[in-house]
Amino acid sequence: MAEEGTSWSDRELAAAVVAYRKMQELDAAGVSYNKSKVYRDLGSRFGRDAGAFERRMQNISALLRDMGQPWLKGLAPLTNVGPRVTPKLLKLLEPGGTPPYHAKLPAMRSWLIEVARNADVATYGALMAAFSLDRFNLRAALGALGQEARHRGEPILTALVVNAATGRCSSGLEREFGVADDEAERQKLYQHWRRNLETSMTDLEPVGNSLEQRASKFARQAVRPEQAVFRKRVYLANNGMCAVSGCSIGRALDAAHFKGRDWHKGHNKASDGLLLRKDLHALYDSGLLMIDKAGVVSLKDAALDHYPDYEGKFIAWAEKANE
Repeated sequence: MAEEGTSWSDRELAAAVVAYRKMQELDAAGVSYNKSKVYRDLGSRFGRDAGAFERRMQNISALLRDMGQPWLKGLAPLTNVGPRVTPKLLKLLEPGGTPPYHAKLPAMRSWLIEVARNADVATYGALMAAFSLDRFNLRAALGALGQEARHRGEPILTALVVNAATGRCSSGLEREFGVADDEAERQKLYQHWRRNLETSMTDLEPVGNSLEQRASKFARQAVRPEQAVFRKRVYLANNGMCAVSGCSIGRALDAAHFKGRDWHKGHNKASDGLLLRKDLHALYDSGLLMIDKAGVVSLKDAALDHYPDYEGKFIAWAEKANE
């Protein structure tokens, strides 16, 4: 654990600002959360006392107050920021001051942990697609996740991320973390995460409501990396709405493969499926709801009495996909 008075790294300061901004978003949305848990999670992540992060949050409150901006209730301004830290925090508090990957680290960590629990791997391309990151930000994010795992005394989580062609990790895993055998490290990860439960800050993901943000969140509900990419592509292509009912409640939706398309065969493009409400997906898979090549919906008698409004409905997206 970092001792009191130890210099704060840029990553620690950025993580504190990201968490503070997330809490502000949740406050504005009227969503409840636990500040103490946020401090504990950050402390565990960086090997620092939770109270140190609480005080750093109070420093952020002081800077926001001085800037004439709103600050969080319950985090009274604490002015002993220090001449070295002040300019760094001010920079991070500017619009766009934190790199885009910082806010995504908790969700990326949780997603990779689920991959480990399923004894699977993820490709670099899958992470870039699921979390909307370019190569530069993906590399930085993986470095941060690896350092976090080291601080926590865990196997290096980023050993799960491999090149699609070779099935191996990049040389950075050995260069930065001293892991020469990535397959052996993956086996350690599989064993570790079968035994351990994770507590994380994923409940503090940004509340953003853009189609891209909702698509990324929808994609991350999948564990298999290829499925996550497929889910995001289908979600975006269908504008976040069930193609049949128009439902836009993310938790009620599934990305459904068209009949005859198989993810094992690489059918994971947007044109390989459509977004369906979960009950309609079940009907489609069971053959009670059908969509012909022209994009017209029909239902068998067992379902027609319960879903008469959808009989004969035309789905332009399905017609286009079957051209």
